[in-house]
Amino acid sequence: MHKPFISNWLAPASEGKLHLLVAGLRRGGAGTITALLCWLLASLLGLAGCGGGSQTTVGSGNPAPSGSASSITKDGITWTFSQAVPVGQFVNGDYYVVGPVTITAIDPAPTTSAPYLNGSVKNLPTANGKSGFDSRLNDGVDQSWWFDSSLRAYPPINLNPGDTLVSSISLAQIHSMPEVMRASDMSASPVKTVSVLTVLSAAASADGFRPSYCDRSQTIYHADSLQRNLLPSLAPPNPSQTPALAQFETWYRRPWIDTDPFLFDAPAEYMPSYGQHIAFADSYAALLLMLNFPDSDKINLTNYFVQYGIDLHGCLQAGVSWPAFGGHRSGRKLPIIFAGILLNNDAMKNVSAAYPDSFGEDMQTVYINRIPGNYQQAWQGATVIYGGHYGLKADGTPVSAGLYGPYEQLQPVDWPLINGNEQLGEAYRRCCTSVSWVGEALAIHLLHAENVWNYPAFFDYVDRWMTEDDAQAVADIKAQSGFDYSANWARQGQTRFWLQGEFPQYSFIDDMWNTYR
Repeated sequence: MHKPFISNWLAPASEGKLHLLVAGLRRGGAGTITALLCWLLASLLGLAGCGGGSQTTVGSGNPAPSGSASSITKDGITWTFSQAVPVGQFVNGDYYVVGPVTITAIDPAPTTSAPYLNGSVKNLPTANGKSGFDSRLNDGVDQSWWFDSSLRAYPPINLNPGDTLVSSISLAQIHSMPEVMRASDMSASPVKTVSVLTVLSAAASADGFRPSYCDRSQTIYHADSLQRNLLPSLAPPNPSQTPALAQFETWYRRPWIDTDPFLFDAPAEYMPSYGQHIAFADSYAALLLMLNFPDSDKINLTNYFVQYGIDLHGCLQAGVSWPAFGGHRSGRKLPIIFAGILLNNDAMKNVSAAYPDSFGEDMQTVYINRIPGNYQQAWQGATVIYGGHYGLKADGTPVSAGLYGPYEQLQPVDWPLINGNEQLGEAYRRCCTSVSWVGEALAIHLLHAENVWNYPAFFDYVDRWMTEDDAQAVADIKAQSGFDYSANWARQGQTRFWLQGEFPQYSFIDDMWNTYR
């Protein structure tokens, strides 16, 4: 099927393609110049190109571009090779080379002593779960023990097909970049941006998605296989509170590196460093794609969001997971399910069954009759409850009963306290988890994909959050325990008060819920 020329292929990658052409002309090699000109002409005219190769793929594929280069620059990071190698770009604009290849230099250069900056790491995820990008890990507390300098790769770096190199640029000053989706905070990460270089055995087709940076088997899915017709085309309920697609294209265009369990090394320029904020961003992106923007306008964000889902799924298959831990582990299931639906990929659609106890939202929502104790309703009458800080396993067993487990089966006066002065469960239920799940649940409802998500308690809990009047409960909690949850941002039935002052179009999720749920 023919692709819209500007939106679906050239626009996301045009800067990089021109960079390759100019680089080839500057080197002056006749063969390289001929190949590059032939590749560009073939791309412009939609021809098969001047060469190509085969690659294990899922779905359809368009002809692969051909060309070679002795260096590539992507979002400020330049990789220089020992010799010119075949190069190309995936549909999201990220680069690949046909290997083997030797990287002789990286700019900006990775430092070799503390503070370790501008790191490159080969073949995520790391075996020990630690990070090698930047040693200044700090979320207000020194977290540098999550850093491991032995994970860093320094030129010369030999890469073979199946390898992926993730290179980074560090911030000059930590805590200097506003947090994505929470403007009043600064990102915890010292990493500014990352770029991914993938080494293939043969050229990929022009509509190919980059394999997950965690996927050594390098499964390549295709944009031309996306069932874009499954996306609704709904009228924006409040146009003045509807963000532009471009805002989220900017954030999702570059790779979201999601292997650190607390996002201490997330690329701060465009990726949140807290799971709750990931869930908010995912909610906005997915709900925007449900609106009646022209189909051609939705192509890039759809591609970028699917790419994030592909990345997460590859990491899940490689052993990474996001089990409940307060507000840290929300937001990772939706992109995988979204990508699986549009790609009609059973492995992605079946992650609930294949990878139990892997997603925070599901572990932190449960029907009360499934927890130990033969309870039938919560203290205020609810039948679906918050599962606590660490949540519950798929069989209903708390990961850690007591302080870190479910508590709504008890009267507020009996809720366990942390440090003697905080109701950990209720505080996090209201501040850092439930409020960010509303848009995720609504997106799945709009896709009619509740069975694909395959965890009904999540949807029933979100319905409870948005429809249950908690005024009496708030008063009773205060009367019994002295803790006050009456602030508008802590109340059920909303997302807007939490987002107000943090994101310009703060009522968007509420507007969508009130209109389409």
